Amino acid sequence: MFTKNTDAQKINPIIALLQFVVNILASIWNFIKQIRKNRSGFIGFLGLIFYFILAFILPYFVQFDDQPKLDEITGPLGSRIELAVNKDDADKYKTFDNLAGKTLGVVKQTGGPILAKPYEDTINIKQFSWTSRKEGPGIQAALVALANKEIDAMLIFSKSYKEYVTNQKDPDLKKLFDETIVISNPQLGPPHLLGTDTQGRDIATHIVHGGRLLILTAVLGGCISTGIALVLGSISALFGGILDNLLTAFTNLILAIPRFPLLVVLAGLISFDNTLFLGVLIGILGWPALMRAIRAQVLSLRERDFVEAAQSLGLSTSHIMLREILPNMISYVAINLIFSITFAMYEQIGLIVLGLAPINDYTWGVMLYFGRTRGTLYNADGASMALSPVMAIALFQVCLVLFARALEEIFDPRLRSAT
Repeated sequence: MFTKNTDAQKINPIIALLQFVVNILASIWNFIKQIRKNRSGFIGFLGLIFYFILAFILPYFVQFDDQPKLDEITGPLGSRIELAVNKDDADKYKTFDNLAGKTLGVVKQTGGPILAKPYEDTINIKQFSWTSRKEGPGIQAALVALANKEIDAMLIFSKSYKEYVTNQKDPDLKKLFDETIVISNPQLGPPHLLGTDTQGRDIATHIVHGGRLLILTAVLGGCISTGIALVLGSISALFGGILDNLLTAFTNLILAIPRFPLLVVLAGLISFDNTLFLGVLIGILGWPALMRAIRAQVLSLRERDFVEAAQSLGLSTSHIMLREILPNMISYVAINLIFSITFAMYEQIGLIVLGLAPINDYTWGVMLYFGRTRGTLYNADGASMALSPVMAIALFQVCLVLFARALEEIFDPRLRSAT
């Protein structure tokens, strides 16, 4: 008998846990069915899922490119390393496997040695210096060696091939290269989907790794500002009297101070060792406007019949706030939380671009900062260094706004009936 009771006690928690999981999954499914009714909101929801995968899952599978490559500086979209061979060998040498036992030319300080390293046991790698007093640029020297069949193949960046072969200014070299050299495999290396930055690093990998900390900092700032506004607004409305007057006056005082200039001043005075501290500062300064709105909401709800009934029963203030008032304005708080995250991200990026926030953590904001300071916006090939993070940030904000509007419609029956 004792054994049966013990087994039942072991099974019951498992059943309860499974039921809890089923209830959560059912709630999520019901939420998805509701949000699907709003097409733009559903697009925003899917966009946020995409950003979650991009910023929090893909970094574990995509390696951050931190290797400077002199030949790949400000490479255009889709550029990659190609395999150049002599025209006589165009059909023979197209892959690394075809080059087993042959001599492959690479230029130091470029992407060639990095790409060829896994095959150095089967291929004879001949390295050329980046610059040489006798032979000039190393890429050009390697091309001459390829034309003269001193090497069997050469790894060359697509932008470099265009510069040194297609647009070669020396007539003698132009004739030599056109007669002897051809690209046998234009897709040998992985493509730089978003081009490369001013150090020749892949921008796409930076987009993958640059979103997590930026989003976390914005969410932290939004949660802190919303939490402070919710607590102070509720206390002010529920207790009233002198406390209400003091909190309202203090809120009005902070509202009178321009928020972003104040952030600029404080960011210049405070030294940040961690980017997340910036989110705390933004959150501490971002609550006043929402606090006044929540105070107005609580003052309105306080006059409802169910709140008066709870007060007449002698229920505690905390019970009235948490059980009676908060559930009736949770939708308003959730929507404003999303907008607080939006504003926190903009303010964070503004401080980074001005150079007043930490740039040791590589984020989309830091990419934008370096893109601006290094003049890539004036270079058609390198503009992606600044435009890629701008587009990533802008699309994330659009997804947040669309999702917030959809939540507004779900929580407000009047908006549902209007559509």
